[in-house]
Amino acid sequence: MRSVRTDPLLSRLVDRVMEIARDLGRTLPEIRFFLLDGLEFAALLEKNVYPASPLNLWEGKRMAHRRHRIETGEETTLYYEVVQTGDPAYAYLNSANSPVIQASVMAHVVGHCEFSLLNVLRDAEPDRTERVLHLVRKVELARQQMGQKDYVEFWNACESATSLAAPRSQYNLDRTVETESHPSPGVGDGESSPPQRPILPVFDTLTELLHPAEEPPFEREIRVRRRQQALGRRGYVLRAPCQDVLGFLRLYAPLSPAERRVLDYLYETRAPQEFVMRTQIMNEGWAMYWEKKIMLELFRERMIPGVIEYARVFSGVCAPRPYFQRNPYHVGYNLWCRIEEDLRHGRLTLEYQEETDLERREAWDHPTPVDPIEAMGRIVRTTTDAEFLRRYLTKEAVEALSLNRIPRPLAERMGVRPADAHRADDQWVWLDPEAVRQEMLRFYVHFYRPRIYVVDTEFRDGGLLLYHRDDGRTLRQDWIRPTLRNLNRIWKGPVALVTRSSLHAYAGGRYVQEEVEPVEFEEVRERMLRGEKALAA
Repeated sequence: MRSVRTDPLLSRLVDRVMEIARDLGRTLPEIRFFLLDGLEFAALLEKNVYPASPLNLWEGKRMAHRRHRIETGEETTLYYEVVQTGDPAYAYLNSANSPVIQASVMAHVVGHCEFSLLNVLRDAEPDRTERVLHLVRKVELARQQMGQKDYVEFWNACESATSLAAPRSQYNLDRTVETESHPSPGVGDGESSPPQRPILPVFDTLTELLHPAEEPPFEREIRVRRRQQALGRRGYVLRAPCQDVLGFLRLYAPLSPAERRVLDYLYETRAPQEFVMRTQIMNEGWAMYWEKKIMLELFRERMIPGVIEYARVFSGVCAPRPYFQRNPYHVGYNLWCRIEEDLRHGRLTLEYQEETDLERREAWDHPTPVDPIEAMGRIVRTTTDAEFLRRYLTKEAVEALSLNRIPRPLAERMGVRPADAHRADDQWVWLDPEAVRQEMLRFYVHFYRPRIYVVDTEFRDGGLLLYHRDDGRTLRQDWIRPTLRNLNRIWKGPVALVTRSSLHAYAGGRYVQEEVEPVEFEEVRERMLRGEKALAA
């Protein structure tokens, strides 16, 4: 690994790309660029895009297998770029790239870094990489204190639970756990709550969570007394279902200092993945949008040659794919371009939406005083993919982006009958664009991932009770038992999980399953807001 400053051409390119970006009005953190070869890139990916990581068995095994695949030609080392956002941000370039690709990667990174800095979820944390490198040293010390056997067992238990990290959920720690130093919103004796950093756009469920219905004075008094007693005994009160299970364990599980360092590291390095999931279409589209503008300026100045090579790569990256394959570069870039065009012609107005004459709609050109780039910046600051698609992925956009187009052989393998097709020819099958739009909107609500919540920490003599919010998909039986066993290793007490009408529990090396009365998520939430048990023992 070496700095791009060791290469005179790349050093000039970095400086010019940053100058153009600022001339275009981009808001950027400090960005540090480094050059890596193919194997260094592979190792970086295994370290979750950080330059160093603690010694652990699984990373070593995965890297050994990846290196073998690379050396035998089973896996390519053609990684264009990887960026770890933050302030400063760290961007890693492949030393095998040509100058024009290096310039495009730099321009692409500019878009990612600005998006992470401005977006409502705020992923540009100060000194993120430096903090993780500090945690690496702390974990190495913890490994010596714990001993290799306990370290490996605890690491494996924590790593298996990393999918349960949800720091940016509506039901995150800030919204669901009350402590003496951090009262939850809407709880207390009339005292004002501290300002909260934005988590997600406020929907009805969050409004209800933050502003529960009025209750009789005597019930409120009882609830406040119970809360005070719980705070005095445990130091925290679980006020609503908490989806950030790993974050909750990190703060409140009875861990040793060495164990807490391991969990801190794994949480800090895995938590940003939620930001990537929730904003991937907007983020990649924003990066491609500004990459193209910067590259066109570089070509105009003749700073670099290779416009044909760049056009080939750009078209390949933004190639259309069906909705279930979701190419975020293609969808995001084209949606941003459509938004800019609609803003310039005044098509994102109530008048346009209410116009029923098709000829007038097609010829609509009523510019507004709104600056399109400024308006697009406001969209970045206030939305995530779910809301972005709800607003701008219209049926017309689905058709224009070919999201409902499937190759005919693939459609036949998928079992799409001619009667199900919106239209078809010898090569392609088109599905109903509205059905495709609705399916994409459903996916971006929770990505079809199980939604697991902490709902009780005193279930049956100090047990941790988890609740699976049913969305029509059952949990895998081969996932439940080992996950509960690993959570039991972290919590150091009984752990149970409610899913539909089944209660799964693990304690003392024993796993049991029993039938319970099914409870809807809304009822669980209301019970907790009233200070009651989420599930009767």
